[in-house]
Amino acid sequence: MAPLQKRSLFALLLETLWALAIILVFISQGGAAKWDTDADFRLIMDGMWVGGLILYWWLFSSLDHRPDQFDERDKTVIDRASKVQWWAVIMSLVAWVIGLSEHYHAQGQIPVILLSLIFFSTLIASTLAQSVGILFGYWRMNRNA
Repeated sequence: MAPLQKRSLFALLLETLWALAIILVFISQGGAAKWDTDADFRLIMDGMWVGGLILYWWLFSSLDHRPDQFDERDKTVIDRASKVQWWAVIMSLVAWVIGLSEHYHAQGQIPVILLSLIFFSTLIASTLAQSVGILFGYWRMNRNA
């Protein structure tokens, strides 16, 4: 298993746990109603978002220091994975825009909490899609070899 593939598998596991933890904490601590009234809750959630992103960055930043570990196959997989990642981001935003514009059309505005949820759910979709794209890229390449 290639180093990038191992790291992506580990990252996918961590990202899934990270996303589930964020969802569980958000729901169990009061959700959107508490978001509007409790600054401590917002800071806890922001810390969870940022902490997960720092962990994700750390997992993949160490690969930049060792370019000798990459070959052409790895670069091809990363290029394809970034396309999967962008599609996930775009589809996430499309879903939010269509869903929110239909739901809040009559009001002419959306609640402020949704801006944060849009941003952070897009980050989650992006990180998960990158790992899935890398793993799928290696699987596809090995299947065709």
